[in-house]
Amino acid sequence: VKEVLEGLNWPPPGLPQYDMTGTTQEVITVQSTDGGKTWSQFAAEPLHTPMNGAYSGYVALADGTVLRTTWGNYLPYYDVPRTGYVQRSMDGGATWGEPIVLMDPEGTVTLPKRARVLHDGRVVVVGGYIVLSPEVPTFRVGLSHIRTAIWLSSDGGKSFGPPIDVMTKDRAVELTEESDVCELPDGRLLVVTRTNVPDRWQAVLRPAGDSFEVESFGKAPFPHSGMPEALTVSVGPGAGAALHVASSNISWTTDAGVTWHDLGFGTEYYPSAAQLPDGRVFGAAHRGSDDPYNGTVDQQILGLTFRLVGE
Repeated sequence: VKEVLEGLNWPPPGLPQYDMTGTTQEVITVQSTDGGKTWSQFAAEPLHTPMNGAYSGYVALADGTVLRTTWGNYLPYYDVPRTGYVQRSMDGGATWGEPIVLMDPEGTVTLPKRARVLHDGRVVVVGGYIVLSPEVPTFRVGLSHIRTAIWLSSDGGKSFGPPIDVMTKDRAVELTEESDVCELPDGRLLVVTRTNVPDRWQAVLRPAGDSFEVESFGKAPFPHSGMPEALTVSVGPGAGAALHVASSNISWTTDAGVTWHDLGFGTEYYPSAAQLPDGRVFGAAHRGSDDPYNGTVDQQILGLTFRLVGE
């Protein structure tokens, strides 16, 4: 176990309670049929890892297929690729298919976070990746050399194209893999990325044939607050906005992030959000932040709903 933890650079220095070895773990899927008012357990699968998470982004396709992003390197006791990959479920998330790696694990470590469906049906996965080299020989060293990227799939997540770099360390600051992406009404993509300093960066990607290219990038006006959540929402016929959902505030933009406006309230930690068919936005997040799981603090998953109204 010691060698496993050292290879993963885990737990972080000074935070021994981050080691989840020996805890009882399950991946539990719950479902709601009333817009998030009530929930029931749909599926569960056992999990054993010293890490504090291995699955990040879930998305449903039009045909009912569900995709999730997984970090195989965070599952050291399983026979899976030691890199990030995507899995597909044909039964709503009750069971999962074989890993679909995003890049060759011999020379890279991929760190996918969120998955989204574009208006044309393609799937976009956003996150980071590390290129291994003599200067960056391990995942542990590579944590300070993460590149923000997106990957595109035209076949429902069965395969993915090469990474499209959004930001790299030499173009911005030291990045993390924690990123999200949303599609703007005009077809461009907005990417928000967390960095290792109290800043966030954002980038706009414009369509370029069957791919995308970086149009602009720079600092985003958000404080540090954990994983960013980006979401495109409709606010009426022909009107839409992009949201940045965070514990610090929920903010909106209609000009691709040139200006942001706060709603005046935020969520709990590491939110995940979606717009419901009735127009409301539902978000789920974690109360307890990164507190240790020792039974002495309030640990909950909480939901929040709100409706956007505007001109």
